[in-house]
Amino acid sequence: MIGNPPSQGATRGRLTLFFIITFAVSWMLWLLPVLRSTALPDLPGAVGLLGVFAPFGPSVAAFWLVRQAAGGEGVRDLWLRGWRLDFDKKWLIPALGLGPLVGVLSVVGVVAFGGEITWDDGVPPLMILPVFLLIYFANALPEEYGWRGFALDPLQTRFDALGASLVLGLIWGLWHLPLVFIDGTTQASIPFYEFVLQTIILAVLYTWLYNNTGGSVLVVALFHASANTAGAAIPTWTTELGRWINFVLLLVIAGAVVWRCGLRRLQRGVRDPDVVGPRADPQGLSDPK
Repeated sequence: MIGNPPSQGATRGRLTLFFIITFAVSWMLWLLPVLRSTALPDLPGAVGLLGVFAPFGPSVAAFWLVRQAAGGEGVRDLWLRGWRLDFDKKWLIPALGLGPLVGVLSVVGVVAFGGEITWDDGVPPLMILPVFLLIYFANALPEEYGWRGFALDPLQTRFDALGASLVLGLIWGLWHLPLVFIDGTTQASIPFYEFVLQTIILAVLYTWLYNNTGGSVLVVALFHASANTAGAAIPTWTTELGRWINFVLLLVIAGAVVWRCGLRRLQRGVRDPDVVGPRADPQGLSDPK
């Protein structure tokens, strides 16, 4: 653990500000693409490119607030957590493997129940690596600097690890709401409540990986990119049966994690019952400047 537990007032205020800035930045960047898909179809197609930068909203909020609270040293620390390899490398196995595993098992489930997979909706095999790298650098890493790198630790000082995961998963899911109104997005193609349920369950697995790797943003970003790439390559999400099989599998895995590691920490081998999460004073939040 690093430092002392932050004061609830300072942490709560900065955390609230983080969510406000994150939603404001991302939703403003999604606004014109939403308008083009709904009320103003004559807008030039180039406005859709603004949405490409929306995943950077959590990073913008996180790095700005860290700069205010902990200066350049805090910014450097947060940045390096997306690149450092100072964690047990065995955690790369679930980070990179869980998404594809759930995808493959979902296919088995769909076939077993008599369903079909529309493989034409998936990414061609030769494009899987380029898609993974694109998602990692343009989506996963920018998001995870904020969601897990900044927001998760203070939430874990207020709730246990499971509670923090559920709260953050709900907020993270709702953040995607504008995508419901943008043509061609996954969120526009499926019931939004199903998507939010998935983010809530997935958030438990993110916290599990994060807490067991000392707060590694790199590991959770790899998990984010791997899961999204698996979804793009194995399009079980295109059918209701496939989506619900996928959800049940994630629920079973998350339940096993909670049962094995405990809901308070989602972390194995930690003896102190008063310590939740790997970083007690995230980014100097207890000492705002």
